[in-house]
Amino acid sequence: MPVPMAVNARYKHRRVTGVERYAEEISIRLFPPIRELKPFFRLPPLPGHAWEQIILPMRLRSNEVLWSPANTAPWILRRQVVTLHDASVFDHPEWFKSAFGAWTRLSWKILAKRARAVITVSNFSRERLQRHLGIPDQRIHVIPNGVGMPFEPKSVKAIEEARTKYGLPEAYFLFVGTLEPRKNLSALLEAWGNSGLGDNHVLAIAGTKGTVFARADRSVGHASSVTYLGYIPDSDLPALYSGAAAVLVPSLYEGFGLAALEAMACGAPVIASNDTSFPEVVGDAGILVNPNDPDAIGEAMRQMIEDRALADQLRDRGLKRAKQSKWGEAARQIQQLVENLS
Repeated sequence: MPVPMAVNARYKHRRVTGVERYAEEISIRLFPPIRELKPFFRLPPLPGHAWEQIILPMRLRSNEVLWSPANTAPWILRRQVVTLHDASVFDHPEWFKSAFGAWTRLSWKILAKRARAVITVSNFSRERLQRHLGIPDQRIHVIPNGVGMPFEPKSVKAIEEARTKYGLPEAYFLFVGTLEPRKNLSALLEAWGNSGLGDNHVLAIAGTKGTVFARADRSVGHASSVTYLGYIPDSDLPALYSGAAAVLVPSLYEGFGLAALEAMACGAPVIASNDTSFPEVVGDAGILVNPNDPDAIGEAMRQMIEDRALADQLRDRGLKRAKQSKWGEAARQIQQLVENLS
């Protein structure tokens, strides 16, 4: 018989970004359907932590294994599996508000010792988490993210409707992500300003400021050719990906880089960092550049415009690579891990 599972669904009350998408896409694919344990409404951080540490364990049935997919989990439980997406809170504590960083580091040190298994999403994240938390090889498992509907190439009509809705011209580059230090917007904006592309193209930046970060990495420079779109819902995002001259992911640090995979699944060429997890995720399906070199970022953008054969080649490679990454396979591996633990 399948092992009964419950999911720590506290994430349900947050706006959907990469971690929340991961949790939702896998949760709906687990079989039999798992019980979702969550507060009745969104709680501020301290009451939310109290609910997770006290109320959540009390609601768990004696035969259930808890899966906590979104970086937080109750400390008291041993019969649980926890997903930690990256080690940035250890590697770059300066990026986070001090209280959030201190709490998260303490929490992860406890969970690394108590949880039956830790899942992470890339080999890069596994290496960094093991370095900081000392998790033995047999208790940490790499299960990469996936991609699926609605992230697929969209029609010309759908692309035009999305461009019209967000006031974008036919020729635009796209950045998608939370406006936080790791996303490296300052280098991207410098690259854009020096590229000379602003005369005929627009740089569209989609995302909002995160709540746990020490500062937002955002500039209002180059206003005539840079447009801030704010948060983009999933109903519009695939069409914006599909219509972009390239999707830009020049992050300084990513545990996985889901935006790059989503862009590839929509048939967009990708320009990404050559560091952290991106070589694993993007491989030869995009242009990988030094995120600390604005000139290299700018040159990659010009390549996408001037070398249409290269852009088409990267679109094809990206589509093929994205087809190898499915949420259903990630869910299957997580389910198998839980079965093997019991």
